[in-house]
Amino acid sequence: MIQKPAAKKKPAAEESESGTSSIVADEETILRRVNDYLTTYRPSKPPPIADYEADMISLRDQIAVARLEDVPALVQQMERVAGIAARRAENVTEAVDPKSPYFGHVRLKEEGKPVRDVLIGKTTLVDAKAGVRIVDWRHAPVSQIYYKYEEGAEYEETLGERDVVGEVLVRRTVTIQNAELRRVTAPQGIFVRSATGGWRALSSQSTELAGGQGKAVRPSDMRGVLGIDDTGSQREDRHLPEIAALLDPRQFELISKPDSGLVVIQGGAGSGKTTIGVHRLAYLAYQNKQRFSHDKMLVVVGSPALRAYIGEMLPALGLDGLVIETYGEWAREQRKKHFPWLDAEYEESTPSVVTRLKTHPVLLRLLHKKAEDFIADPRTRKDSHGILYFWAELLTNLDHLLAAFKESPDPTFSETDLRRAWRWCSDRCPAVLDLDPGDRAERKAAADDEPRDADDIDDHRKIGVDNRGIEEDERARLDLEDDALLLRAYQKIKMELKKSVKQPLVYEHLFVDEAQDLSPIDLAVLMDCVKTMPQKGTATSEGEAILHRSATLAGDVAQRIHLDSGFGDWKAVLADLGLATVEIEPLRIAYRSTAEVLAVARHVLGPLADPEPPVANRHGAPVELHEFPSPGAAVAFLADALRPLFSREPNATVAILARHPEQADSYWQALKMADIPNLRRIRAFEFAFKPGVEVTDIKQVKGLEYDYVVLVDVNATTYSKDDESRHLLHIGATRAAHQLWLITTAEPSPLIPDSLRG
Repeated sequence: MIQKPAAKKKPAAEESESGTSSIVADEETILRRVNDYLTTYRPSKPPPIADYEADMISLRDQIAVARLEDVPALVQQMERVAGIAARRAENVTEAVDPKSPYFGHVRLKEEGKPVRDVLIGKTTLVDAKAGVRIVDWRHAPVSQIYYKYEEGAEYEETLGERDVVGEVLVRRTVTIQNAELRRVTAPQGIFVRSATGGWRALSSQSTELAGGQGKAVRPSDMRGVLGIDDTGSQREDRHLPEIAALLDPRQFELISKPDSGLVVIQGGAGSGKTTIGVHRLAYLAYQNKQRFSHDKMLVVVGSPALRAYIGEMLPALGLDGLVIETYGEWAREQRKKHFPWLDAEYEESTPSVVTRLKTHPVLLRLLHKKAEDFIADPRTRKDSHGILYFWAELLTNLDHLLAAFKESPDPTFSETDLRRAWRWCSDRCPAVLDLDPGDRAERKAAADDEPRDADDIDDHRKIGVDNRGIEEDERARLDLEDDALLLRAYQKIKMELKKSVKQPLVYEHLFVDEAQDLSPIDLAVLMDCVKTMPQKGTATSEGEAILHRSATLAGDVAQRIHLDSGFGDWKAVLADLGLATVEIEPLRIAYRSTAEVLAVARHVLGPLADPEPPVANRHGAPVELHEFPSPGAAVAFLADALRPLFSREPNATVAILARHPEQADSYWQALKMADIPNLRRIRAFEFAFKPGVEVTDIKQVKGLEYDYVVLVDVNATTYSKDDESRHLLHIGATRAAHQLWLITTAEPSPLIPDSLRG
């Protein structure tokens, strides 16, 4: 591939009136020609696929009765018909949308051929005689030229089976709405139709992603430029200062709090919660290396991404070998250790109403109450087999559940919801009990003493050598939330979890990050694994010292992803944990994001926002909203912004965030066509933590930060006014350290501030 840099164009501010009008007039002429053609064009219908299906059936029947020597020829003919049918099916395309027929335009001068205009759209429609060439941006080989080359560049590509060489005379991105040209983006500038129908020119730099690392001096009022502080001087480094250097006296006090203290931190995005927690680990280890050794502390994080992120920080703080786990990983490991005989898979489609019951604070209180009765009853088994039966009784005794919720009513969890969850548990808990190998042996012995009919014999023959049914009961599965319930029941009945047969599982210090995504039951299990110590200078009325645990709980209610986790607010959760007297330390200063980003993120939260807003320590570029008629047009726009960004700032980090993985796939595939450097699709938290563009869904980036963030498909159908949409959009926006863009490809989300819609 040969690419020659385009000659430098004059900025729009210096463009002559004739130059501006000629670009717009050129695009209006092309659009007029396309619109006229579409009014008379009638798409032809492809041959019906049913004809090919009839041929395939006929050939199949002939093969069934043919002589052996005739079969190969018939099979070959059958394969040929199948291939033709498949190609026909692939070539069936949707009709061109006359309201927005295309979004890109390249004028190509190819060797040995006349100059031609190629339009990039969502489907293909080519009529060379009429001068209309619209190609599908996803599939047409010629669309590679549009995505890969700048205006004025020479190209050398293989299109289909032929090599082509030529020059890109014109490359523009256009916005067409209701068959009317609204915007033209070209190297010479950006031309926008005003409300009065005229055209005005903007500088092409007004939509640049820039400012993190760039050294060039830029006008202080230019949109899209970051890295200029409140004095107007240009930052020499794209990175934010190390948060540890910005800590105020109160935050340092939290880090250096005595080892017997429990610190609970509520802080917004970028306020330094994780940094405080990690630095407190290092501080305690430095003060008392013997007690706070790496094997006696536990870090629980919200995702594998945060585990990798914190793992990179710890060696520099002298904390090599520290255990960092997600709660799900830790709980699964402990459940298998304490119930080794319980060989159960996890249910992948647990209803939300069941999750809400199993994480509800009322169920935690009921568990504690019933555990006391269970311990006092001499008839109950106190081993892991008996605890499994306790768990099943807890979830399937409707009278006890109704009474517990009547005592502590929850208007958001109705009796109808409770009964639905109870039915799920009543159907599945007995099947899980059947996995108890001891119980199976007892039932089998009893069954051997009874006469069996033929049906019983057939059923018996379905038992494998391990006495388990060959045909497994699909209901015999645990929900993810059951791990915490089983572990909490084990703690209350057996008094403690075990590290080994003779050694209890005890940590000297616990750090939980993103605690708002854990349930009160999860936190109760973790906190009971932390060693209790008498706090100096405190005493009860009986003269005994008050016991405290050394732990740091950090989270932000505004960044909840799992809204059915049972975590309502900090005060209620701490009360459920028996820690009502512990003070919550609010962090108000946000070090990551600019004031402009935080303002938009707070608006997105709406009624869910903290009454006291965060304090931003710097300003930056305004948040920008860019509206497009289709994802294809949005991708073209992004490609044009990303390529020059990495020419100026090779160390920049960019996140392109979608709500759903399928949307992220679509943008990644399209940007890959555009040859964006260091482009990575993140599907399962495999973040590289190095410069480049990472495309993923919002749920994977909690706790991470990027220089630049682009939220795509911020449409009304994707982000409505529900709480989950507010939380996710807020999380995505606050990943940005320097600049935030919102991209819409349909009706904009109602969560977007009106001030951005222009």
